[in-house]
Amino acid sequence: MNFKSLLSWAMVGSVFMDDYIILRYQLPFDFYVYYLLFIVSIIYYVRSFKSIRLIPKWFSISISVLILITLFLTIYDDTLGLGVVKQIVGVIFTSIAYYTFLAYNNFEIKRIFRMYVFLAFFVSVEGLIEEVLNLNGIHINVKMRMTTSGYYRIFGITGEPYFLAVILLPAMFYSFYKMTIFEKINSKISNYIIVPTLFTCFVFTFSSAGFIGIGGIILFWLYNKGYLSLTNWKIILLPLFIVLFTISFANLQNQWEEFNIKFNQTLNAFATNSTKKEDINELNTSSFALYSNYTIAKASFLERPLTGTGLGTHEANYKKYFSKFFDEDFVIRYGVFNTADANSMFVRLMSETGLMGLGMFFIFLLKNFLRKKGYNHPMLREYTLINQGIFIWFIIRLVRTGNYFGNGFFLFFFMYYMSNKIVSDFYKKEKIKKTLQTA
Repeated sequence: MNFKSLLSWAMVGSVFMDDYIILRYQLPFDFYVYYLLFIVSIIYYVRSFKSIRLIPKWFSISISVLILITLFLTIYDDTLGLGVVKQIVGVIFTSIAYYTFLAYNNFEIKRIFRMYVFLAFFVSVEGLIEEVLNLNGIHINVKMRMTTSGYYRIFGITGEPYFLAVILLPAMFYSFYKMTIFEKINSKISNYIIVPTLFTCFVFTFSSAGFIGIGGIILFWLYNKGYLSLTNWKIILLPLFIVLFTISFANLQNQWEEFNIKFNQTLNAFATNSTKKEDINELNTSSFALYSNYTIAKASFLERPLTGTGLGTHEANYKKYFSKFFDEDFVIRYGVFNTADANSMFVRLMSETGLMGLGMFFIFLLKNFLRKKGYNHPMLREYTLINQGIFIWFIIRLVRTGNYFGNGFFLFFFMYYMSNKIVSDFYKKEKIKKTLQTA
């Protein structure tokens, strides 16, 4: 294996390495181990291509607008500090690292995504070994805790079960369509080994957001197979799938107490839309974190709806507005979890970038969403599956994760963009050929 291959595997592996931090709690920021990989990777790109074009023009224009507005707002509001600088530097650094990585690999999206699936399989194996050890009384992770189901939540090599579930989601979606990991390996390995391993590990994370992701996978399977099309006879079977899903969801709520409590309490909090102590007094930590961040982000948004308050300022917004809505004893009871990332990408964008940032993100998301385009073409189907899997991943992050660059965010971001570009360019060329033939 040459240096380029070794570096490429390490860069793909970085999506699983968010829990590995150098001098944790001793530096004023999280210095992830993979930052060292990023530096090496960028240097390799510059030396190999003799180029200083580190990110595409369309992205550099968009991010420059956000950064310039952030600097203006935070200087004007006197909120420019380390938190803002960390976000600006982090977004620029990680986006450059992942884009240049894809560039020196000639944007071979299928091969890189297969590398990710391959590593996801071994991460899942490690997680299942961890579960077996836990059930036998050997706890290698002090944070392990048993659920009411009698099983332990798998952390794997990540910081918490939720992150493990989310980072496995695109791989699980892709593998469920019986794609091969490498072209020379028979798909039976994917069907009978990789898919069950990924799925079993995924389930044992007992992540509520992860189970929402499973719902997304099922929805796309129905969509791709024609069960949601009004022009396809298969739609007559849709009520059967709805009944099965409803029964399965009800059983999940009945048998998994933690999920039932978290789901119902979160739903009730947003339904009542109240900040009265008696209405939110019994919320679990996760539900309170999401609801409190949303309430504070909404207040910040209403004050500055167009631009928000700038990248990296939600934590300051949290401190500014918390006492206006919640009693201080909630801080003692729940702590100040997720105040930096708002517990949700949508909530954080609303708070920090307003309509402008939300608009940019959703334009990118919808413009590059392939839907079913390319699915029925043997050369393009894999790109469509990659695109759909990452789309579900984006949706889950919008709901639950506010970190702008964790878990390989910009690697998936640029692969999502490139998968659409490759498929769209193919059909554009086909259209030109047909036009020339008929001329």
